[in-house]
Amino acid sequence: MKKTKLVFLYLISSLIWLYASNYLLTHYIPSSLVNYFERGKEIFYILVTGGIFYFFILKKEELYTTKEQEKRLSTLINSMVDFVNFKDGEGRWIQANDFGLKLFQLENVDYFGKKDSELAEYSEFYSESLKYCEFSDEETWEKGTITRCEEIVSRSDGSSKIFDTIKVPLFHEDGSREGLVIIGRDITTLRQTEERLNRSEKLSVVGELSASVAHEIRNPLTSLKGFVQLLQMEDDNHQDYYQIMLDELNRINHIVGELLLLAKPQHLKYSKLAIQKILNDVISLLGVEATLYNVQIESNFPKEDIIIECEPNQLKQLFINLIKNSIEASKNDSKISISIGLLEDNQLAITVKDQGCGISKELLQKVGEPFYSSKEKGTGLGLTVSYKIVQSHKGNIMFDSEIGIGTTVNITLPVEQNSLPAIGQSTVTA
Repeated sequence: MKKTKLVFLYLISSLIWLYASNYLLTHYIPSSLVNYFERGKEIFYILVTGGIFYFFILKKEELYTTKEQEKRLSTLINSMVDFVNFKDGEGRWIQANDFGLKLFQLENVDYFGKKDSELAEYSEFYSESLKYCEFSDEETWEKGTITRCEEIVSRSDGSSKIFDTIKVPLFHEDGSREGLVIIGRDITTLRQTEERLNRSEKLSVVGELSASVAHEIRNPLTSLKGFVQLLQMEDDNHQDYYQIMLDELNRINHIVGELLLLAKPQHLKYSKLAIQKILNDVISLLGVEATLYNVQIESNFPKEDIIIECEPNQLKQLFINLIKNSIEASKNDSKISISIGLLEDNQLAITVKDQGCGISKELLQKVGEPFYSSKEKGTGLGLTVSYKIVQSHKGNIMFDSEIGIGTTVNITLPVEQNSLPAIGQSTVTA
């Protein structure tokens, strides 16, 4: 009830009491009791009025306490980095923290009392996500117990967030719905860390396997290659077969070389060299192969040399793997663009972009996994080695690909190495 109404009601009640009591005093109270009646009337009026004021003071204190508790609760949930949302038994929003409002782009929307489907009208990008929330809420109500699941929320910048979402349904004593508490924790970084750890474990297993197998393979391989070359010199009738055998032996030798690289320890001996020289050497080396595929390699390098602290042979191997993959994936009469640029924080960016067939989103997630390859004769070690080289140089590598458009590889490397451990990361985008 509004304050003006309360004041008006108090005045009316007081006037009625005064006139009614005076009327009783004048017409019905004996003269001998008038004095007692007047004192009693005054005392009664004071007690009733005081009681009313005391009641309102208590209510005001309770209201103040409640508001303070609500303020503390609001401050608490708004300081959380999790999505927190309270809904009533009908699924209408009662309270949501700032993180949740910003997540669904509802910062300036009066959300109180609205359902997810109604709020979907205020956020075009998250319309479907909000409608799905209403559907998943209903599933939680039907189960009647706490539910927990991982939900992926796409963002307007093209990225996505993974949330560990907990929904707690609340019921009245009669079993009817009272409310719903929703808490969503952002576990995107956790999942990315787990993915990197899994990749590191796979690389570790491959390294151990490589160390135990590679050297044993190379010894008989050298003997076989020598005998084949000897037979090739002495027998002119089967030159085609000898050449095929040598090619296959060289291929085996190449695979063993990749295995040995994976098995090598990561304590590298760095030296300073211009990144332009390393890339120009690789482009010259792969120029003939690019010509055979009718592919043109274009380079966009700064005129002034960019000196980077690195292990040159490993970086050459990295760029050979990436550019060779681009050549083999490129369409006839297409281009491969290679560019270099300096970023903030003393970081070097190298981009290799082709106009090839591209990679699907499903296959892109497996890029870099040991022994996985989309090529018919691929070993699945080339990109595994590339990832390991980037990691050992404390850099990042990111693949961005679209079917029929091509693939772009973005590599970030520090210009100078330091004593920090390798923290190489990889990202794929389809």
